[in-house]
Amino acid sequence: MSSRFGTVDIGSNSLRFLAVERASGLLCYLDSGIWTIRLGRGLRDGEYVIQEDVLSMALLTVEEAWKRLDALHVPLNNRVIFATESLRSSSNAHEIADIVEKKTGLALRILDGRQEALYSYRGALLGMDVNDALVFDLGGGSLELCCKNFNVSLPLGAIRIKASFDEDTVAIKSHVRSKLREVLKEGSMMQVAEIIGVGGTSSTAAMILKGIPIKNYHPSKVHATRIEEKDIESLIEFLKQMDVEARRHLTGLEPARADIIVSGLCVISAILEFFGADRYTHSECDLLWGVLADAVTEKDAVDVKGICWGVN
Repeated sequence: MSSRFGTVDIGSNSLRFLAVERASGLLCYLDSGIWTIRLGRGLRDGEYVIQEDVLSMALLTVEEAWKRLDALHVPLNNRVIFATESLRSSSNAHEIADIVEKKTGLALRILDGRQEALYSYRGALLGMDVNDALVFDLGGGSLELCCKNFNVSLPLGAIRIKASFDEDTVAIKSHVRSKLREVLKEGSMMQVAEIIGVGGTSSTAAMILKGIPIKNYHPSKVHATRIEEKDIESLIEFLKQMDVEARRHLTGLEPARADIIVSGLCVISAILEFFGADRYTHSECDLLWGVLADAVTEKDAVDVKGICWGVN
C-alpha cells in the first residue's frame, strides 16, 4: 500500500499541486508546483462565468500536475482534486466539474468557505509549533479566517479587490476593515495571541523580503518567516512607485502576480490593523496540507501530527 498522497487545488488565481509521503504521524514533503491560470478573471461581485479560453488553460495545467503526480508514483486513490472560490462563485461550476472528472478520473470537490478555512487552519498549525492561532488564507477570490473562536470566508481575495478598487490603498483597507467588522464581534474575538498567514500574497511578500529568486524557491526557505506590519507597509509603498512591467523583474515576485500584489498586501495590512497586530508568521503549510492530512487520516486511520521537508 502506497504511503504517497497528492492533491491539486484549482484556485481563482493559481493552480497548485502538492505531493507528500506519510511517515508515521508526519507528512513529508516530496514536491509541489504552482501555475498562474487566473481562472477568476472577471471575478468581482456575485457570480461570474469561467471563460472557455481560461478553462482550456486550466485543463492543460491539470494535466501537467497529474503528470507530476504520476512521476512521483502517487496512486489515483490517494489523490484529491478540489476547487475553492474559483468555482463557488462560478455559474458554470457543475459543467466544469464534470469536465475535470472525465479528465482526471476523480470527482472534483468544491469546498465551501468554512471547509476551506478549516483546512487552511489545520494545515498551518501542522507546520508551526503552536496550539492555536488566528490563520488567514488570502487567495485570489476569497479570504478565510479561522481560529478556535470563529471561522469565516469573505469575498476579499486579491483579484476581487483589484477589480473593485485597483490600487487605492485607503479604499481597500477601509473596505476590508468594514467587512471584518460586519462578521466579527468586537472585543474577545479580536484578542488573538498569534497570527499565521498563508496564501500566494503572503508567500510572495516573504520571497521579496528575503530576496529569493523565483527559480530558487523551495517552501522550506520561506516557511515560518516572521513578517512585520511595517515591512508590509514599506513594500506597498515601494511597489506602488513601480509600474506593472517593472514589478515583473523584481526578485521574489512571480511576474504573473505583478498586477494584484499591491491589492493583496493591502488586505494583509488591514487584517493586521484590525486585530491590532504588528507582525505575523508566514506558513507554507496551508490548505493543501490540511486536505492531505484529512485524506491520510481517512484512508490510513493515522493522526497526522506534523510535517517534515523531505524523506531523502
